Amino acid sequence: MGWFSHCHRTDQKPIEELRANVQALLEDSPALQVFASDACLTRFLVARSNSVHQATCALRKTLQWRARFKPETIHWDDVKECARGGRLELLSQTDSLSRPILLYRLRAPSKKGTTSEEYMRFWVYMLECTSRISDNKGVGKAVVVFDMHGYSDPNTIMPTFLTRIELVRLAQMHYPERLALAVVCNPPLLFWALWRSVVPFLDPITKSKVSFASNTEQIQAALQPTISPEILYQSLGGSKPEKFEFAHADQHMRAIDAERRAELSAASLLTAKAAHANADEPLLDAKPLSSRHAGVVDA
Repeated sequence: MGWFSHCHRTDQKPIEELRANVQALLEDSPALQVFASDACLTRFLVARSNSVHQATCALRKTLQWRARFKPETIHWDDVKECARGGRLELLSQTDSLSRPILLYRLRAPSKKGTTSEEYMRFWVYMLECTSRISDNKGVGKAVVVFDMHGYSDPNTIMPTFLTRIELVRLAQMHYPERLALAVVCNPPLLFWALWRSVVPFLDPITKSKVSFASNTEQIQAALQPTISPEILYQSLGGSKPEKFEFAHADQHMRAIDAERRAELSAASLLTAKAAHANADEPLLDAKPLSSRHAGVVDA
């Protein structure tokens, strides 16, 4: 299964069967109900070659993980210190195909003393926000760009080797069929040792979506067919100054959080209304849901 891929269409019957198989896990959980949209179930089916049995096993694991980890409760204020140096950035503009762009600049400073748990929460938060944008745009996929220009310290890539592997495993397991493409730009010689340590843990489909660009011409050929130079940093052949603007990222991520909170609030009210549907007493403040709920997307 490939983390981030294009949206696939499948028959409604397997989707209904898959939903029935996990329905017990969805009951009384607005967050899981929001997550388990038809588009989400389709991705799990595609990732498992349309095997309902295999998709059921995979989706159950993800729903159980989400019930424990509660990614919907992680917000910008919880992780912003990990983002302050600009190492992992969700660009405010999409590419020409409406795909969000997740940029990883390895040379950028990271928060000193960051634990594996903190970094995991930050990673999950960024995956949640990236997935939300891709679904809101109707594409269901994203582009990941690794900018290794100026990178020289192997200890700054991830906290530990085990954490590095866990991040890859988590993305593949719980965010299947999400990767459109990943481009590694300006990889230094020491990068290949890192690559050799990670590639055995990559799904073959995910691996096939990773490309490498070692000079300006290759980078432009890989990125600029769909990504405007205006939103790319100069190290990636664009015109954007190299300095990371935290204030701009802060505004962008807070806006996404506001939408996430509103979506979950609407789903919670809908669940509460359903629970009180046959009760004698009316549900207080149960105002009609806006049409926004129809556009609720999965993570």
